[in-house]
Parts: sequence; C-alpha cells; structure tokens
Amino acid sequence: MPLPDQGIFGEALDRGQFGLAVFDENLIVTSRLGALSEWAPPAGAPACEAPILTHMEANFVELRENGGEMVLPSVRWSAEGPRVTISISWNPQSRAFIVVTAPDHAGEQIDRLMASDRREKQILRQQADAAAARLRVADALYRDIVETADNLVLRFGPDRRIVFANRAAALFLGHPQDGLAGMTLDALFPADGAPWPLERAAEERTSFELSARDAKGRAAWLAWDVNFLGPEGGGEFQAVGRDVTLERQLRIAREKAQEEARAAAVARERLRIAHDLHDTLVRSIVTMIAEARLIAKQTSDPEARAALAELDAQARQGLWEAREAIAQTRAARREDMDLRAIAMEFRSRWSDVEMTLDFAAGAPLASETATLFAAVLREALHNVELHAGARRVRVALACDETGARLEVEDDGAGFDPQAPAQGHFGVAGMRERAALAGAKLEVESAPGRGTRIRLAAASPS
Repeated sequence: MPLPDQGIFGEALDRGQFGLAVFDENLIVTSRLGALSEWAPPAGAPACEAPILTHMEANFVELRENGGEMVLPSVRWSAEGPRVTISISWNPQSRAFIVVTAPDHAGEQIDRLMASDRREKQILRQQADAAAARLRVADALYRDIVETADNLVLRFGPDRRIVFANRAAALFLGHPQDGLAGMTLDALFPADGAPWPLERAAEERTSFELSARDAKGRAAWLAWDVNFLGPEGGGEFQAVGRDVTLERQLRIAREKAQEEARAAAVARERLRIAHDLHDTLVRSIVTMIAEARLIAKQTSDPEARAALAELDAQARQGLWEAREAIAQTRAARREDMDLRAIAMEFRSRWSDVEMTLDFAAGAPLASETATLFAAVLREALHNVELHAGARRVRVALACDETGARLEVEDDGAGFDPQAPAQGHFGVAGMRERAALAGAKLEVESAPGRGTRIRLAAASPS
C-alpha cells in the first residue's frame, strides 16, 4: 500500500496531530509514521506484540472477513504517553490493515478534571485530618485541665442526664467516674424548692448557689456557673461547681459578729444614757426635794408651806418617772425578745430554705424567759445557717400555765451531740444559759439526720 506523501502530512505527523501505521494481512508491521504511532511495534515485528493489541488476533481476522472499522477509544499506551483514539480498518485492495491514531483531547480534559477532583479531595481529606487532629489535641488538653481541676465539672444534655463528670465530681459524690454517665442531675444534686435554672442558662451564662451533700453526707454549699454549649456542642450544658461552704460560713459568722457588736454598742449606749440620767436629772430632782423640804420647815407662811408641799409631791412623782425611764433604758429592747421577729429576720435571708413557724396562742412570756428563749433561738438559727445546710426549718413555741416550750428542728447535716466539733461552742453556750436560768435544754441529732433542740422553762412562781 502506498504511504501518504510526507511533504503533505509531515508537518501534521511531526506535530502529533495524528499517527499512521500499516499491518499486512499476517499482522506484521510494515510501516509506522508519527509520534502518535510509537505504541505500535517497529516495522517487521508482529503487530500484536503491542500491549494494546495483545490477544486481538481473532478481532483482526473478523475485521478482514467482514470489513468495517474497529475503534479503540481513549486509550493510553504508557503512563507518560498521551491519551489517544485508535481506528483500524481493512483495505482489500492493498491487502493490509490501516491504523490511524488521533489525540483524544476530550479524554485528556476528563483526566485533568479527574486529577483536579482527586487533588481537591486529597486536600479536603488532609484538612479534615488536620482538624480532627487539632480537635483530639484540644479535647485531650480540655480533659487534662478538667480532670486535674479542684472544681466539680459536669456536662449534661437537655434531659439533665450526665454525659461527663470529672474526677473531683466523682470524689465529691462518692461514685465511680464512669458510673455517673446517664445519671440525672436532680438525682445527684437535688434542689428542692430552688431547681436548676437551665431555662435561663440556655440564654446566658448563669451563676447561683445550692446546698448539697457529699459522699459522707456532710452538708456543703456549691457555687455553680452553668453555660449552654450551643448546637455545636450537641445542645449540652456545662456546669462548674466551686465549694463555697467555708466562705459562706465565714460570711455568716461575720454577720453574726457584726450583729452582736451592734447589739453590744446599743446596750452600751443605753447604759451610758441611763448613767447620765441618774447622774444629772435624778440628782437634780433629789436636791430640789431636799431644798423644798428645808424651806418648808423654815417658813411660817401657810400659803408658802402649801405651795412647797405641792412642789414636793410633783418632784417625787417626777423622780419616780425618771427612775422608771432609767430602768427601761437599762432593760433589753422589747423587739430584741420578739421570737417571731427573730425567726422572720432569719427567714428573710434564706431564700432557698423553707421555714415553718408554729407559735401557739398563750400567755405572754415572762421577761427572764423571753430573754433566754430569744438568745437560744438566735444561736440555734445561727448554727443552722452556718453548719446544717438544711432545706427545711421548723420553729415552734408553746406557752401555758405550766411553762413555756421552744423547739427548733431542721433536716440538715446533723452532728454528734456527745462530740461537738472543735471550736464550736454554740450548743455548750445554750446549755449554760438554760442551766443558769433553771430551764431544761435537750439536743437530739445524728450525722445526716438533722437536729432538734427543745427548751423548756417552768412558769415563775
């Protein structure tokens, strides 16, 4: 078969616009032109030695017998070679196979797009792997910080079930750390009457204090900071609890000391006023009475003697009133002995404690009894505020012809009355007050079972 004129097609062959090869009827390569035909074996070699044509002898026989065209679309004969389309046809006149190779530009474009897509996927995968690695590092750092923290750290879902609790929370509650997952917040930290304000926490960071019991049943106060982690945090809440029991006790003790200091200052001022009245007004009246009586003895005028007698009576009345005023000034204020007012004052400070007052109608308390009951009630309520961590307190007062009875009861931490805590003298002080007044004081308590104080005073004979 004559080959095309190289002068006409040479430029196209050199540019790689097409390639041309001829196989004889025995599938021996007779010629190979152009770079695109380099996939074919050299002249004189069997055509089917080319990897592209391996085991295709039967296809060539069928093409020679039936005519037509055999196309191998979008193939690449080597990893570096271009993608081409190979068209093979049988020429009966020259008894040869004509093989035309053309560039497959569409296939090349597809390859480039696929390669670009693979690169993008690889970059995205690398970025995702890097983000996951950073997240793992951040999570490990977060857990390390949280696990070594002294504060209690909890994470829980909208259903209030614990998702995570750190070591400090597990130690406080006396549960295995893994065993806390799935438990409800309200079961671990019950908040009767002052529930966890999660609705407010979902809108903004929320801080509040609640009483709790540790693994040994001891009362404690925890200051909580609750933060909503948002949708990116799985809709969970994180709560950090700080033990403020000592701070609270110190604050209450300071308020008690300030209250006692104010009361002492008032008492001192009242005593000073009483002394001043006695040293000035009373002495002046006594002197005036003595002088009036002396003048009355020395005068013989009946009208003058009558006027002096009237002056003496009025002065003696004034002296009695002055001494009565001094006695009242020395005495304690009535409101200082008002048991209901004392209880209400404490209740105003306990927004999270339910207080019940049970004051039965009866005869008024004698002054000495009222003073004793007021002192014991104040001390008992101070002890509840400082140490008990109670949720409910009951104050009862009964008074009849046999005597008066005061009872203060709470559901707090309790204690062993036979082994009072070192440095706490409240119960001992109440016992001493009661003994000095001839009253009877009973204390019933046990760790974790609350406290009941009963004070009974007989009616004065």
